[in-house]
Amino acid sequence: MLSILFACVDPTTIDPPAPPPLDGVLTFADLQAKGTHNSYHVATSEAEVWDYTHAVLPTQADEQGVRQFELDVEWDEELGAHRVRHIPVVDEGTTCETFVLCARDLWAWSFTHPMHHPLFVLVETKDGWDPETGPEHTAALERELLSIWDREDLITPDDLRRDHPDLRTAIEQDDWPTLGELRGRALFVLHSGGERRDDYVKDLDGHVLFPDAMGDVGVPWAAVHTMNDPADPRIAEVVGLRHLVRTRADSDTREARQEDTTHRDQALASGAHFVSTDYPAPVEGTSYVVEIPGGTPSRCNPLTAPPECTSRDIEDLQ
Repeated sequence: MLSILFACVDPTTIDPPAPPPLDGVLTFADLQAKGTHNSYHVATSEAEVWDYTHAVLPTQADEQGVRQFELDVEWDEELGAHRVRHIPVVDEGTTCETFVLCARDLWAWSFTHPMHHPLFVLVETKDGWDPETGPEHTAALERELLSIWDREDLITPDDLRRDHPDLRTAIEQDDWPTLGELRGRALFVLHSGGERRDDYVKDLDGHVLFPDAMGDVGVPWAAVHTMNDPADPRIAEVVGLRHLVRTRADSDTREARQEDTTHRDQALASGAHFVSTDYPAPVEGTSYVVEIPGGTPSRCNPLTAPPECTSRDIEDLQ
């Protein structure tokens, strides 16, 4: 399907744009970007806390400047694949019904915008852990991703670890690859803890998902972290170690209803690399919205980027 969709595109006839001048200096850890929470979500419930609707994923990337996404997945035995939704029956609205379809939407946008800085995608498994079937379901999730994204277009744990014994050591000694090495690619995160993550990190060789260390920089596989409280002082510490952090600017529609920007401003100042929101664009009924100040659409990280960095060094698709 993808080959048919893009059969008319001949990349040999298109002159690639010149890379930004700092592409060999800046790394993945030097940016700050906008993200969305439950990026697939369509409001179908009367519950106030779920009263938000996102545009389709390519529109978020193209028109709203979103570079971090979050997908909730659940194994569907009848389908034989992972379905994407928030909560069965009571809050099922989604712009892409399966993980494969969501991954395809992101790939399609990335294919037509090869100079974008890396995308960051959280994949949260919503079904419970069963030691009999869990490992196979996680393996199926990887197969579904690789049915759409070529491995070389992903940023994998092996890409970061290189010749080092683990991810944490790789960051300490060699940092992340540069933006020039990572443009047009995406990093997917197994946004789950507990037994599923414990099973996954037994051996990361060949895996395509990064485990979510959730603020614990002491484990050897620590590299990416969800730290949802933007006021958490540990965010600056984790960012200072060059680990990637995602935090939230708002939750449960509370900030939008109260038009309260406190958490948004804390998130932007925290140094977190990805600031997640349910309001990436203006909506009727509130003035609340999240934008990256001076971003094009992302910007230089306020804690880690060198002083010569400009937002157009991070990304400038124009």
